[in-house]
Amino acid sequence: MRPSLRICLTLATLLAPLLAPAQTPREPTIPAAQTFHDTRHGVSFQIPAAWNLSRKDSDLSTFNLDARTAPKNAQLRAVADIAFNPFPSSTFTGALFYFSVTPRTTTAECTQQTSAQAPRTVTTAQIGGIPFTHSYDEHGGICTESRDEIYTAQRNNACYRFDLVINTFCGGDAGGGARDITPRELESIRKRMQTILDSVRFDAK
Repeated sequence: MRPSLRICLTLATLLAPLLAPAQTPREPTIPAAQTFHDTRHGVSFQIPAAWNLSRKDSDLSTFNLDARTAPKNAQLRAVADIAFNPFPSSTFTGALFYFSVTPRTTTAECTQQTSAQAPRTVTTAQIGGIPFTHSYDEHGGICTESRDEIYTAQRNNACYRFDLVINTFCGGDAGGGARDITPRELESIRKRMQTILDSVRFDAK
């Protein structure tokens, strides 16, 4: 083999890994996917793989800090949070899915939980075949550091509530060169939580 040809083949072998398209990292699969079922209130939903699940407040988060419009007597029934950061170079810090119940609540009181932050837009969404009132709450200093999508419905003389929370930090607040999370990345996180919300089912009475 001619030396020039041997050199070309060697360079091609060395450069091949650099020129190959970047591989998308595999997402973790632990903890395994699981089903949450609340026998007392007749609610179940699916938790995807790589999400943590707890029935106890403060294990994964603090409910009243994330769900700011929930009343003090709201009872946390479950919280799930994503167990990894799909966008580690961004300002994303976490996503949480809450299910809570406030006993002895009227329809008006239940609806008020989503409209307390007026003039937020209030809409209606179907969850498990039941109409829920939907609005949102967001807060932060320089930027929006937390946004909570709130869904409530009066059922069995109680207010059933789901909170879909995305937390971030402002890019200028911390070092390390973190970039602002992009709208496309935010939408990706929302879709992950929407998948959980879409899996909600209510036990037959």
